Amino acid sequence: MGRLTVLGFLREQWTELPISTADVRDQSLVVVGANVGLGNEAAVHLAQLKPKSLLITSRDEVKCEQSKADVESRSGMTGIESWPLELSSFDSVRSFVDNFEAKGCTANVLIANAGISTTKYSKTADGYETTFQVNYLSTALLSILMLPHLIKTGTPEHASRLVIVSSEVHYIANRLKGADKWPSIIETINDEAYCTSSVMSNRYPLSKLLEVMFIRELSSRLPTPTLVAVSAVNPGYCHSRLSREIESNPFLKVFVSIHKGLLARPTEMGSRTLVHAAIEPGERERHGHYLSSCQVTEESDYALGAEGREVSKRLWHETLKTLGDIDPRVNGIVSEHLTQDVA
Repeated sequence: MGRLTVLGFLREQWTELPISTADVRDQSLVVVGANVGLGNEAAVHLAQLKPKSLLITSRDEVKCEQSKADVESRSGMTGIESWPLELSSFDSVRSFVDNFEAKGCTANVLIANAGISTTKYSKTADGYETTFQVNYLSTALLSILMLPHLIKTGTPEHASRLVIVSSEVHYIANRLKGADKWPSIIETINDEAYCTSSVMSNRYPLSKLLEVMFIRELSSRLPTPTLVAVSAVNPGYCHSRLSREIESNPFLKVFVSIHKGLLARPTEMGSRTLVHAAIEPGERERHGHYLSSCQVTEESDYALGAEGREVSKRLWHETLKTLGDIDPRVNGIVSEHLTQDVA
């Protein structure tokens, strides 16, 4: 069973990860959240390999222009597309896909990387707790809406790729105790009354667990052999801006800085895990799995156990219902491309 141990964590943190060199000259790649951190470094790696096309996203037009200039300057690639995508807005996700389809774009790879970490309860304009929407619901919506485009470019020899950036912190996500008695998992997770300070302190790990569950459920409903290989990757503990809320406290900033200095991977090193899953051979062996240090790794005990599997299955169906209400295209995609259930 999968557990996070101190020795295991340290061993992975100090492991030198391989640099991917796969040929992507005939591939169209999409990287979400490429203005900073892991997404930025992954985009630079991919751009250096001179793909057929590279589309990157940032939260707004200004960041889009900055990230395009940065990635092109560092990689030497020109003609990179940079579009706005704000995952705290379902309309932004839908508009991104509308634009993608209207322009006749193609995608062999989608790296769904953007995410946030906050312990403060707040709601988006769509009415969902912000971390829950950004890290899970909008990521799931984008993944499903882009699924037909990924399936279209997949072949029996080479599956296209959907890579969702999860984390090792999913091992420490709290169990959803009593979920079997909740009328709705999504409504409970989203409920402000449920989201106490202790619940919110674990919200980021929970969102990463939900991503692992989403990948497992999605993969189990894709045909075999699959034309799109899906995986959840752990980039490890990296230098990034993900901890910026904690670092806004001067005392905690010192603590976090020391902690990162001792343990954190360079962001570029962590990004290699994203790139590996996105372009290296062996994608069908990784299909449906959680990856760490570029290797298939067991998910948490909770995710693998009977209780977690039941929560995972219920959450899948609730997610499809929620997303189908947000965008009717979801229902058609699920009906056309996925099996309706598994035993």
